[in-house]
Amino acid sequence: MNDQRGMSLVSLMVGLVVSLVATVGLLSVYRNTLQVTTVAMKSGTNDSQLASLLLRTGASIEDAGYGIAGASFGTQVVTLSGAVLNGTTLTGTVATAGTAANAIVWATLNGATIQCAGFVAPPLPTGGVIYLQPTACANAASWSTLAWTSTTVAGQSTAPISFTVTQQTCEPYGITATTAKYLVTISSTDSIGATVSSQQCLMNFQ
Repeated sequence: MNDQRGMSLVSLMVGLVVSLVATVGLLSVYRNTLQVTTVAMKSGTNDSQLASLLLRTGASIEDAGYGIAGASFGTQVVTLSGAVLNGTTLTGTVATAGTAANAIVWATLNGATIQCAGFVAPPLPTGGVIYLQPTACANAASWSTLAWTSTTVAGQSTAPISFTVTQQTCEPYGITATTAKYLVTISSTDSIGATVSSQQCLMNFQ
């Protein structure tokens, strides 16, 4: 009698099942890796955009008090807690120096006219950041009487942002010849919940 050689049908079936299991496992690993990579890329993009937003916001606030002699906190720059922009009307409570607030308004001299501008970071669930466009004013303390024109500069996905003006000496960009006495800190949280911030000297407040 001749011996039969080769693979049996059972061996083929077992090999096929093992191959399918291995393939499914590899596809699962690939899918999970792709999901993690996608989330990480999206988080990285959002975090870099947030950092850019904080820097650009701080650069705009540096205009506070420009051209105004004796500029002071509470007059040429004001921070507000619980601020809400309803149409053209801004409401909120004036915050003291060193207190985190969700809005900031400042005054600058543009030619022969004093103008006020600002930022509002509405509380959740609205969120985002709204820019209050320059408008003629007496000073920043008149914020509640002004009819504001606004532009949204960051959408709802932006983490809550706060503005804190602290009375302390600082040197803008390390320029020791110029010492300001107020520092503004713009803060938020990144994708992992860590605090990120940008600080700017209010160099027009000597």
